[in-house]
Amino acid sequence: MPGDIIMRIRLSIFSKLLIWFFLNLVLLATIFVFFFQIRFHVPPDSVLAGTTSHKTISLYRMIRHDLASTPEDHWDDLLKRYADGFDAELTLITFDGRIIAGSRGPIPIEVTSRMWAWHRQFTCNMMGPGMNTQIMRHNFRRILRVRTVNPVRYWLGLPMPLSDRIHHRFMPAMLLISTDSLTGSGFFPDIIPVAGGALAIIVISLLWWFPMVRHITRPLKRMTRATEEIADGHFGIRVDDRRQDEIGRLGRSINIMSERLETFITGQKRFLSDVAHELCSPLARLKMGLGVLEDQLPPENQHCLRDVAEEADNISELVNEILSFSRAEISPSKVTISLVNIKEVVAKVLEREKSGNVQIISDIPTGISAMCNPDLLARALANLLRNAIRYAGDYGPIKITANRTDNTVTIDILDSGPGIPEECINRIFDPFFRIDQHRNRQSGGTGLGLSIVKTCIEACGGTVRAQNMAHGGLKMTVELPAGV
Repeated sequence: MPGDIIMRIRLSIFSKLLIWFFLNLVLLATIFVFFFQIRFHVPPDSVLAGTTSHKTISLYRMIRHDLASTPEDHWDDLLKRYADGFDAELTLITFDGRIIAGSRGPIPIEVTSRMWAWHRQFTCNMMGPGMNTQIMRHNFRRILRVRTVNPVRYWLGLPMPLSDRIHHRFMPAMLLISTDSLTGSGFFPDIIPVAGGALAIIVISLLWWFPMVRHITRPLKRMTRATEEIADGHFGIRVDDRRQDEIGRLGRSINIMSERLETFITGQKRFLSDVAHELCSPLARLKMGLGVLEDQLPPENQHCLRDVAEEADNISELVNEILSFSRAEISPSKVTISLVNIKEVVAKVLEREKSGNVQIISDIPTGISAMCNPDLLARALANLLRNAIRYAGDYGPIKITANRTDNTVTIDILDSGPGIPEECINRIFDPFFRIDQHRNRQSGGTGLGLSIVKTCIEACGGTVRAQNMAHGGLKMTVELPAGV
């Protein structure tokens, strides 16, 4: 499922910190937009309304005062002067749709419908002869705000009760202020200073966070590469441990772990080599004695001797594998590297290792060469081919291919066998690791063959890996530096 794939994506700490930073910016932007919308809808005397509402209140009071002191036939000129000064259109309109003064342009249906809804809701609070200041403030808090489209305009509606001198009563009306700019007239929140401040905060935050993020993630990246090298058996790797924080402590722990592992593995290999060498002489004498004894035993007891001789051969094979493993454990600096023709090496290996009952297909172009040691490459390919014959020879043909991409030569050995359990795929190159833990004559093997392959290939400056194929079978891939 796509969701599961997304959950399995591994992000670096650097990426996580950056994602967290940008999520923080998104949160700030959301808060900014929210407060902007709040300022667009809150009452004008609210703290959130800011200086724009003070401007609206001042305009309301001035117009209300001038209307009361100016003859009605001069109201058009009065509102036009205010409109020119504030770069907006002002219209004085009654709730039945009659324009009293100001701009005579059409009023959008969205505005008139909101006016009627406002009038029905708050008509009981309209100012009359006995209305006090508290009710006036209550009505003014109910400013009408509308945004229309085609064209886009922004509308403010301020309750403006007018004195009807003929009937001696107050007439409910509304002063509409309209503009095509959200910030130009100054009646709506001005987002330009806020946007500039937000941009400055973003830039400063980015400049502030980036060195810290790099300070944390760069050494962690180096330590990750170092631990991967250690996991591959390169215990001579060291990391910078001069820092005094937690990362420095982690670096010192990695260095100590690498030193101890190097000492342990070196001692283990030396012990195995010494034991194998010590076993060679008694094994040779044992096999010689068995040969002498075979000539003296009667025919009916020969089968017992053959069983003993077979067990001695198994022990001898184990000792030889241990010795080969010890000899393969050499550093690349001690290996003689030369330009080697891959097809010739594979041909020699096939001539020595192929079995008459197993079909082996070699598909290697003639001109492919790699920089490696021919003996170590031959030993590694022989072990890989021997493994394929032993465990997958009965399932179908074994195919050996090679190709060159850029500066790398890739050699693949593919079989049609049952493959390897996925939980074991990363351990098969470990010394003495066996998928079948019950060593017997049928399963064979010492658990050192693939470990020898790995050490031989790495001594040549290459890599080896195993992969289960989708249609069944196992693919062993060797990668070597390409020749010029």
